Amino acid sequence: MALLWIGLAIVVSLAPLGWASVYVSGNWDFRLQLLPTLRVDESDLTLKFTLAGLEIESDSTFSHDGLRFQSFDLSGDLGRLDLCGRISFHAQETRYRKARASVESQVGAGTVGLSLDHWSASGEYTSSDRDKFGPWPCLNTVSWDEAWRYIGRTLYVQGPVVGYERASYLKLYVGRDHPDLERFEVYVSSSNVPKFEAVFGPRFWEGLVGKTICVQGMVQGFRRTSGGPRNEGYSAAKVAVSSPSGLSARGCCGYPAGLSCPGTVIRWYEAHRHAGETMWIQGPVVSITGPATYHGYSGHFRVRIGGGGTVNNRVEVIMPTRPGWSTVGTSYSREVCVVGMVTVIGGVAVVLPPDLITTRDGPCCGAGLLPGHLLNHRVRFTWAPVTVTVDFGDCGTGATFRRLATEIGGLPFLCCGLLLSASLAFTKCRGAEELSVSTQGLRVAGLTFDLDLRFTLDSKTVSIQPAWGGGTGCVTLYGNILWDGTTLGGFAIYGWGISCTFDRVRLRLVKAIDPDEVEDMTDVTFYKDEFEYLGVSYTGEGCCGGTVTASTELWFGTKGRLFGLQRVRLELEVPLTAAATALAKGQWNFAKASPLEWFDVGWSVSF
Repeated sequence: MALLWIGLAIVVSLAPLGWASVYVSGNWDFRLQLLPTLRVDESDLTLKFTLAGLEIESDSTFSHDGLRFQSFDLSGDLGRLDLCGRISFHAQETRYRKARASVESQVGAGTVGLSLDHWSASGEYTSSDRDKFGPWPCLNTVSWDEAWRYIGRTLYVQGPVVGYERASYLKLYVGRDHPDLERFEVYVSSSNVPKFEAVFGPRFWEGLVGKTICVQGMVQGFRRTSGGPRNEGYSAAKVAVSSPSGLSARGCCGYPAGLSCPGTVIRWYEAHRHAGETMWIQGPVVSITGPATYHGYSGHFRVRIGGGGTVNNRVEVIMPTRPGWSTVGTSYSREVCVVGMVTVIGGVAVVLPPDLITTRDGPCCGAGLLPGHLLNHRVRFTWAPVTVTVDFGDCGTGATFRRLATEIGGLPFLCCGLLLSASLAFTKCRGAEELSVSTQGLRVAGLTFDLDLRFTLDSKTVSIQPAWGGGTGCVTLYGNILWDGTTLGGFAIYGWGISCTFDRVRLRLVKAIDPDEVEDMTDVTFYKDEFEYLGVSYTGEGCCGGTVTASTELWFGTKGRLFGLQRVRLELEVPLTAAATALAKGQWNFAKASPLEWFDVGWSVSF
């Protein structure tokens, strides 16, 4: 970010010399939703100012409720340096989002680039950021036996698998086996189990027993009305994972989480054992009733923690005012903390008004988690045909090495005009994380092919693109290699894609056996119950030197109508003048009773 502010300071200092040569240009993109309701869907106004040899750009994004996002860009040359910077804000929430600053210079026969990228929160880290910088690194790691202290927090949890339960769903028991109350659970729903088997192999859970795993997600609790002390209920911590990328047998890459507990903290179902003691009690709020008379205190409210009236291990807290706490169901991600002396009445732990010291909406212990932002330092060296990129990350604890990537592009290989490109990426935590190899100009039986292979820890992609007179095509296979220890166990196929280009027409077909995995490996989005995509686009000459574009996108699924057609998206763009283009687009989802989801019209104007 420092480079960005330096760049802005340079602009201010040079402004008096450049006002006479200010040049303003821009673009206005506007989209109006006509159906099902009339409203401004999006309006994007871009203004570009050329000042003292530098270009300043303002990008304002409006929605139906006013200005939403605002960003400013700076680019230009300063001597032998190429400068670039960008900072973004959320106007409605009045907060900073993210920023980027970079500088590049020619050094001998190559170039050296330095850049800083900052994200204020993980929610600002987009899919394109993940492709460029890797997964979000700023997560804490906790041990399985401490996970219950972090209910509602998203982090890594690690521990040894000691057992499992395979019904329609899958549960991995970590640290302690069922029915031990201290255990931690990893839950995979029945609909997601096949995805995990595709990546880790059939009955992979059997091979995980005795191994230390890492799971990523929000720590939740699950209440039970029986079992536990006196067989009167308890709760256990868990993480539910829906994607194989959230589970790893390679260990966690997060930062250790600090923990500060102000006193002796117990779980709600243990409170009845501590009559006459002042304790910190943590658990989920099941019900809040009142005002009424409870245990002789009239006009008070009763908070039941852990269970209802049939769960004798519950805790009842009698309070003079109604707390602003939310109640939860069987599975939950929110707990409260109550500090007070325990009185056991009728076998139930009760905290009476005179004995209540304080309360907290959240876990009892301070989490000591990372602040939630990321600053990435990138250094890039390029000497054709080699590029080396080094990333250092700072999650608020100081900069550390994150990633090293090496690329070789367009290197003559063997003979006959064949070109080879390759890249290899290493990370501090995972070691070798990604390998890509591609060849161009491979000739077989009169056809020319381009071949692309991409291997990551979680997926493998193979693309073959043939070219012939009048057109080109591409066949892509999405999948992953299965390993049983060090033995090759096969190849799991997530789906495949075919694309062809004939003059002005492009045809694309994507078949998804596992839609979630294919989504992660392509730019196609599948709704629930969809498994196949067909897209046809046309590009032609239009008015005033412009281009007419038309596209039809079809999704097929189990909830579709004719031939399984479940969703349709149509789009048309027509130039009106050299500086103006009109557009119309709409989407229909036939899985719904009212298929029309939206129909928009708009324009794009340059000036």
